[in-house]
Amino acid sequence: MDSRLLALSGLLVALSPNASDTQPRIEQRPGQTTSAGAPFTWPVAAPTSRGVDADRLDEAARFAGQNESDSLLVLRDGNLILERYWNDKGPDDLQQTYSGTKSLFSLIVGRAIERGYLRDLDQVVRELVPEMPEEMSAITFRSVLAMASGLENSPAIEALGRTGMTQLEIATERKVVAAPFEQYHYNNVAYRLLFTALERASGRSLEQLTIEEAFVPLAIHGAYWVRLYATTGDGVADEDSARFTGYQSIRMRPRDFAKSAQIIIDGGRWNGERYLPESFVESLVTSPAPLVNPSFGLFHHLNAGSFYRNYSVPDRIERKLLPGAPDDTFFMYGNGGQLTAGIPSLGLVIVRTGSAEESIYTDGNFFAELVRRIAEAAS
Repeated sequence: MDSRLLALSGLLVALSPNASDTQPRIEQRPGQTTSAGAPFTWPVAAPTSRGVDADRLDEAARFAGQNESDSLLVLRDGNLILERYWNDKGPDDLQQTYSGTKSLFSLIVGRAIERGYLRDLDQVVRELVPEMPEEMSAITFRSVLAMASGLENSPAIEALGRTGMTQLEIATERKVVAAPFEQYHYNNVAYRLLFTALERASGRSLEQLTIEEAFVPLAIHGAYWVRLYATTGDGVADEDSARFTGYQSIRMRPRDFAKSAQIIIDGGRWNGERYLPESFVESLVTSPAPLVNPSFGLFHHLNAGSFYRNYSVPDRIERKLLPGAPDDTFFMYGNGGQLTAGIPSLGLVIVRTGSAEESIYTDGNFFAELVRRIAEAAS
């Protein structure tokens, strides 16, 4: 059996376990991968050599290990100063990053602009996806990345992926409930519209575009998009009989998960070379609508402002998203606690993978405390 299938043997998920045999089941299968050559190796340094209190950093690592973490990586000024694994995980194990993928995805959008596939972030998505109804004509790449497209969303809409509908079908059947940037609502349905838009703009599959613009130039080794397929009965169906419905997220090593945050901290440079314009990466960590939600930029959460918007129902919560963390902290967070974060003022990148019962939206959550402890060790 293909080694990637073995790696995913425990990952195949039937999202409708109680459904009848005539209803579809959603399976996750490994997508296209490529070798990026020799894996990139972060330079390693002792915490004290980078001005970090080693004892306090070690305490933060123990705290992570006590809270269902599989990995914790900390970099300062591009140097790996801490790397810990738990639960029989190691540096070569791939982690499904869920919404953490959005951080890397935002860089791919930037590369598509640099290649001339897109004009800019303000290009209208419907120009590339004419199946979208006319009422969606104001939706742009920028408004989708800002989670402020105005496209309706709800837990019930998110759950439509369990029915066997494709991600494009789900998106094009939604209503527009607000003008762009007038309302924030975390919206995976709108995000997945961009999969089709990028494929049409570039003439490449999302997987091939990711390989060309991220995996190869950033030396991301062995990673792949997880594909979603709708099957029937017991879910055992060959590739031709299953219906491809879209993509879940990218599985990658924690060391590679750190790269998008490091590129943003380094102003769009990677390994000493220009990867994206500085102005583009700055836009990723700047709220385009601070009066609506100061705590979200373009596919990145921000610790800016005095309030944030909640997830399923975007209520206004009167506190910072990560209390105690520096104001310039930015991060992307995936289901179950997959976190990649950057703190430019301290030159820090933090990656945490694993599981968690609470989320970044929970008052007094583990993630805020972990970032605070690491930041204080580096202050």
